[in-house]
This record gives sequence, structure tokens and C-alpha cells, in this order.
Amino acid sequence: MAKLTRSALAAVGLVALVVASGFGYYYEAYYLPQQPACDPVVPGSISRTQVSSVTFGAVTEYKLPSQGRWPNAVTAAPDGSVWFAEEEIPGVGHLYPGNGTLVEYAWPGYATPKPPDCLYAASSSGIALWDGRVWAADEYGNAILGVNPGDGSTVRINTTAGALYPYWLAAGPDGNLWFTSDNTPGSLGRIFPNLTLSVVRLNGIGTDEPIQLTFANSSLAFVAAINEAENATTKTCICSGHIYSFDPADASSAVTPSVVGGDYALQLPTSVSYSDGRVWVAQHGPSSVLGYDYASGQWTKYPTSTVPWSTTLPLVIVANGSRVWFNEHYANKIAMLDGAQGTLTEVSESNPPASGPTGIQNDESIALGAGGLWFTSETANYVGFVSADYRPGFSVAVAGNGSVTMPPGGSATVSLRVTGAWSSTLGVNASDSESYNSIPAKIHISPSASTVPPGSSPYALNVNLTLDQSTPQGRYVVAVTLTEGGVQQTAYIFVNVS
Repeated sequence: MAKLTRSALAAVGLVALVVASGFGYYYEAYYLPQQPACDPVVPGSISRTQVSSVTFGAVTEYKLPSQGRWPNAVTAAPDGSVWFAEEEIPGVGHLYPGNGTLVEYAWPGYATPKPPDCLYAASSSGIALWDGRVWAADEYGNAILGVNPGDGSTVRINTTAGALYPYWLAAGPDGNLWFTSDNTPGSLGRIFPNLTLSVVRLNGIGTDEPIQLTFANSSLAFVAAINEAENATTKTCICSGHIYSFDPADASSAVTPSVVGGDYALQLPTSVSYSDGRVWVAQHGPSSVLGYDYASGQWTKYPTSTVPWSTTLPLVIVANGSRVWFNEHYANKIAMLDGAQGTLTEVSESNPPASGPTGIQNDESIALGAGGLWFTSETANYVGFVSADYRPGFSVAVAGNGSVTMPPGGSATVSLRVTGAWSSTLGVNASDSESYNSIPAKIHISPSASTVPPGSSPYALNVNLTLDQSTPQGRYVVAVTLTEGGVQQTAYIFVNVS
């Protein structure tokens, strides 16, 4: 999400940022490491370097040049390379993971970072490959910039004419480049191949502010919009929002989108993705993500595992078939939910894993690539890749029926199977979909063991579920998680209270 400049954030520590940009007041936190000496990149220049990499488990990290680049928005190219925005330069970087070559294109017209703060000059959360250029948004500068990789030339499109604070970019099926304007009143921007800008007003969305845009096909698009307006009575953030759909072919100067999923309460829905008849939503606050099934008209809340210092704070979500990837900002993890199997795998972005807030590396952007997922780490100064082929050696799944129905005050036992081989003790934890932080309250979850000793499959783990008499009727999701530290494997149990 957007963030303040670092002028007042030179101290080392966990800093809560209050952002007053295009969309209300947004609370974000960063652990800011000691800022190194500035790297005086010349605006408009092109540089070529070699970067080193390190692999642990599923993750490969590609360390950027010695000074902080603040990598943010990221997208994969068809040839297996990856592009990302660098806010410190500012500009875009092009990494070839096969040989470690990094080519950096510094945008012209920006000031070179200077001590003592080495402030970044741009905020770039959106990037896209379109019409022969790599495009990235500068939210602070109300501009979208396109770099021609052939000669390094850059074009700049001013978005102040009705599309302030450009955030997310998406190449549309209509051949145009679309972007969200995280501003009120809500609007989208559309750039045509002749580089002219058209603004598309989103009618009927009130104080919702568009954040992310994605296309399912030529006639169906989705927008994630957040509402950070102030409650008139309590004077606190409403912190809600909606997922909207519309037909991009019908969009001219305005469009009236439809609300997806009725009046289901969303909490800061910052990202949306669509796959196989389901809409997937990241909520930037709770320790959970959401799935909406068009066929049943049903929302399902999937809890993550928990961390003791905060909520896990999912931010960006992207689905591919039954696999749903998302990042957990405050947990410093990348997660992959398998909707078909009812499982969740979470891997640490760092080695060793974060053990508190000072281990947060501020991963804010993800993108699907061949064989896995790319992500950027803003303050740890690297680009990372998570292999979809990685298997941690152990897995957990429900043995039999993963859905139980019981009345308030009732109880049931569900059997899980741990398979594979594991050389260290596995911790057993539980979370559920009852609350904001996914910590169980009225549903009491009692695994038959708190740890699983080193060994091999099969290992039987029974889970007893007991409901308070005051448990409201509804559908809940219980997550039972096994971990060896750097990897969490979760099996979901679906509980119907009637």
C-alpha cells in the first residue's frame, strides 16, 4: 500500500505510518533497517550488474546492489525474467534469474537520492508489460512511466486530470493499459496505444477507493476498493470496502459496477483475483483471506496460521486454477492455499524465520511466474522467488470427511493424517475463522498431541472440536497447522453450526 516518505523515519525500529495520500488515512508498519550511504544513480541512466542468490527451502533470494533499492511492484515476463519497480532510484529493474544479470533503468527527471536520509522519490505499487514497454506507476508523482527496454527511452503520462494517485496497473484484453486511481470519487484510468489518457468514473461506489484491478476475460473485470472514511459517530476508520465487477467492453467515460457477494462484510479488501468460478480476496488487516463461490453464492473465510506479535496482514492475492497465492506482510511469509485439497502451505521469506516485528522485511508485491511466485522485499533489498514444486517433506490432510455439522454446545472429532518424512519435531497449532486475528474463542480446538515427534508417515492426529453454548449459527473454518519453523502445513476443517 502507499506510504509516507522516509523524511521522518530515519530511526531504526518498527514504525507505524499514517498515510494521507489519495485514500484517507492508512495505517502501515515498516521495520526500517539502518539506511546505508546513498547510491547516487544518475537519472535517465542504464546500468548492468551481476547479482548473487541464495536458496533455502522453497525460496531463492536475489540480492540487489549494495545500497537500498526499495523494490516494490513486480511482474514476470514471458521469457522467465522478472521486472520490478525500484523506488529508491527511482526506476525499473530487469532481472534474468538464469545468470543473475540485472539491468536497471533510472527514470529521467527525478532527483538523485541524497544523505542523510537517501529518500525514495516515488511510490510504485503497479507495474505491467504493455505495448513494447514496461510501465510502472508513481503514486506520489501522479504519473505512469513507460520504459522501452530496447533503447532505455522513457515516456511519462500525467494522471492529474481525474485519475490522481495511480496505484495498480493491468494490461486489458481490449489492448489498453488500465490502472486504479486510489482516490475519491472512485475512478479508473485507461491509456490507449496512442498514449492518450481516458478516465472511467465508477458510479455508485460511494466513498470506496479503487485499489486493485484484474481482468477475468474480455467481458468481466474486478475491482477491489477500500473504504477508509471516518465514521460520523465514533470518528474512527470505517475500514471496510467491496469487490466490484463490470464489463470493460461497456466502459466509456463512466460505468456502474456490481457488488460481488452481496452485503458480506469485508475488511479493507486490497486485492482480488478470479479463477475457476471463484473470487479470492485479500483483506489487509485480518489473519485470513476470503473465497466467494459464484455457483453457491457463498463466502468462505480461510484463516492463516497465527503469529504472536500481530495479525498476519495479507495484502496481494493471485489465483491460478485451484492454487491461490498471497503474501502475509506482518508474518513475513508467502502462502499457497489449495482450494481443491483444503490445505494451506506457508513459507518464511527469510532464513531464519521472523521471530518478531523486527524480522519483517516488508514484502508488498507478488506476481505469478513460470513454476512459482515472485515477490519483492522492500527493506531487505532483494527480489525473491518461491518454487511451486517445493515439497517440505511432510504434509497434513483430513482423513475422510473434512466437514462436520453440530449444534451449539456440541462436539466432534476429526482425524488428520501426517504423511512424508520429517527429521525434526513438528509443532501443532490451531486457528479459526471466528475473529479478526483468527485466534479461537467459542470453538475449542484440541489436537491429540501438541507436537509430532520426528518420524515418517503415516502419523494419525485426532482433533476434538467443542462448541460453546453461545456459539452463533453459521459456517466456520478451523485450521490445524504443523510446523518445523520455516514451513507451515495446514489442513482445513469446515464446521457448520446449526
